[in-house]
Amino acid sequence: MKKFALQGAAASALVMMALTGCGGSSASTDAAKPEPSATPTAAKQYTNDELVALVKSIKSPSGADLTVASSEELAQENPMKALMSMFTVEPAECNKLSTLGGSDVLAGSTTAAGADLNAASGVMTMVTLTSGLDVKKLQESVDASSAEAAKCAKMTLSMAGQSMNVSTAKYDGINTVPGTVAYKTDITTPGGSSQSTYMAYAIKDGVMISATASGKGAGENGAATAGALMKQAADLIK
Repeated sequence: MKKFALQGAAASALVMMALTGCGGSSASTDAAKPEPSATPTAAKQYTNDELVALVKSIKSPSGADLTVASSEELAQENPMKALMSMFTVEPAECNKLSTLGGSDVLAGSTTAAGADLNAASGVMTMVTLTSGLDVKKLQESVDASSAEAAKCAKMTLSMAGQSMNVSTAKYDGINTVPGTVAYKTDITTPGGSSQSTYMAYAIKDGVMISATASGKGAGENGAATAGALMKQAADLIK
C-alpha cells in the first residue's frame, strides 16, 4: 500500500510514532492530568474525499508532495502493529500503546493522512486530519490517550537481546495553532545513539490535526517542522 511503503525505510521512526500514538497524545508524568475538554460546538463534517483533497494541498518541509492515504487505506492492516508485537515492553502494561499506531482511525470518523520521508535528512513527517465526529469525541480521544500514556513516560523496548530506552514528555515549543498540545519522544540505544519524535495535536473547527516529525535529523528542526505542517493544515480548514 503506497502510504506505508515509507514504513519499511523508517521503521524506527514509526516505532516512535506508535509509542506516542495518533488517536490521542502521550504525555510525561507532569502531564498526568488530561487537558480540559473542549466545549462541543457545531462544525462542518468533512468527507473522506474532502480530507484527502486538503492533505494533497499540504507540502512537506522540502516542498515535495506528500504520499496521501484515505480512511479506507488507513483502516487496512497496519504493519506497525506487527512490528511492535515483536518487542517486549516494560512496564508490561505499556504494551497496549502498540495499538495506537500513527495510521489507526477513530471509529465513525473520516480521516486522511499524508507522509514524506526525506532521505537526505532522515526525517519522516506525517500529518493526519480527522473529522466526522463531534468536538467532544475528538477531545475525549486526545484526553484519554494522554492520561493513559502518561503512565508510560519511561519505557524499555527489547528484542533479540537488544533494548531501547524510550522517554516521552510534554513539549511546549509547538504552538502554531491555538490549543495545540505537543510531545517529544526520545529513543536511546545502549550504544548511545538516539533519535527524536515531535508530535502535535490541535482541534480546529471540528477537525483534529496531528503532525509528526521523526528521525535522527528531527532533533534540530523537528518542532518547527511539525508546527509548519500543523499551520498548513489549519489554514485549509475554514
